[in-house]
Amino acid sequence: MSDILTTYWSSLFGTSAEAQALVGYLAEDVENAEGVIEVHKIFADLGLDGLSGNYTDTELDGYGDAFLVVAALAVLMAENKAQGAVQLAEVGGEAAAKEIRLHTEPKENTQINTALKYFALSPEDHAAAERFDEDELSEFADLNEQLRGQLD
Repeated sequence: MSDILTTYWSSLFGTSAEAQALVGYLAEDVENAEGVIEVHKIFADLGLDGLSGNYTDTELDGYGDAFLVVAALAVLMAENKAQGAVQLAEVGGEAAAKEIRLHTEPKENTQINTALKYFALSPEDHAAAERFDEDELSEFADLNEQLRGQLD
């Protein structure tokens, strides 16, 4: 497992139901995408595109808290950037042989970076904050800020 997955996915980002729902979506979508998945398609399919970057208190049908989905996606984007691809088996995907590549346009990258920064600055403004105790919330906020650096 890479440093990115160990640091972010294995700690707080990949443990949520939202993260696992995202991985399930990616595993299904990769069948039709020949291994390359456009992040703007993920945004459209999950309903993130209609939120204009405001993920503080929105639930996505079938996927849960919008910010937690975006945070999990950010980890996968960082992994893709560092490794050239994401091995779904390493993040809980059922099919060990599935490898995906994420292609991100500047618009989605900016929205995700902004969301991570906003969470790092004001985690208590997010509905997801209720899932963490005070120490976990502080750690998660710090990790969000660090993750932003991985995406630049």
